[in-house]
Amino acid sequence: MRPLAERAGLGVTDLAWGIHDVVNENMASAARVHIAEHGKDPRRYALLCTGGAGPVHAYYVAKKLGLSRLIAPRGAGVASALGLLIAPARVDRVATVACEMDQVSWRELEATFARLESDARSVLAATLPDAAQPAIARLADIRYVGQASELVVPLPAGPYTGASRDGLMHAFEASYVAAFTRTPPTTQVEIINVRVSASIEVETAAPSVNPVDAAPSSTVSATRAAGVKGTRPVYFPEFREFRPTTVYDRYALVPGQAFDGPAIVEERESTLVIGPGGRFEVAASGNVVVAIG
Repeated sequence: MRPLAERAGLGVTDLAWGIHDVVNENMASAARVHIAEHGKDPRRYALLCTGGAGPVHAYYVAKKLGLSRLIAPRGAGVASALGLLIAPARVDRVATVACEMDQVSWRELEATFARLESDARSVLAATLPDAAQPAIARLADIRYVGQASELVVPLPAGPYTGASRDGLMHAFEASYVAAFTRTPPTTQVEIINVRVSASIEVETAAPSVNPVDAAPSSTVSATRAAGVKGTRPVYFPEFREFRPTTVYDRYALVPGQAFDGPAIVEERESTLVIGPGGRFEVAASGNVVVAIG
């Protein structure tokens, strides 16, 4: 980055922090828009950070949002892979109907759902022949007439008849209020797509920590037992310079321990940054909970 730093009239460190800060601001801005669209106050929430770089950025993203704490789960960098391993076996099917609610042929709608459910069941039966019967969820993409986008709405169980209209309308209105806090002054609704989700819970072992990593032996030094790996110089914008900063081994930390920032917490999948004024504690769940300074 040195040529760019020279062109910008900045030091390499200032340029690097500027890039990092722009990335943080982009994420914070996206969060502000998402939260505002739902009529919520971000200060009422904690930030849960996942992804390999999530814990690296989370502290300063949380500060930009005015949050008081963030939560760093164990194995944040492999959360998607872990989710894949423990998620139910699932098959989704969709069909387009594109019809106003008042013009729905309920016999045809029920037939469409039945066809999608049969298809989903057959795939799961071929994949997991000895499994129990799947749980079936019905959903639909519904919108008010004139809108450009739909909500995916969980629907009541079938079979559907003309008497089902009120139930579907109630489900849509509840989802709309949950997403946008109120409904517009119109009652004209159309169903664009119908969906079926068939799922079977699969047996999985609970994730665990290597006991060697989790519990240091009695021969380990007191420093190591406290979770400290050492120190290294780290740049923080509050200091505008590198300062010696304590580095912790996440696998050596135990529930109940608490430390003041600035600090770095390292694990195989990611690195958690705690800024000056922050404080972190290891929860019973294994999550690291950070109070923002």
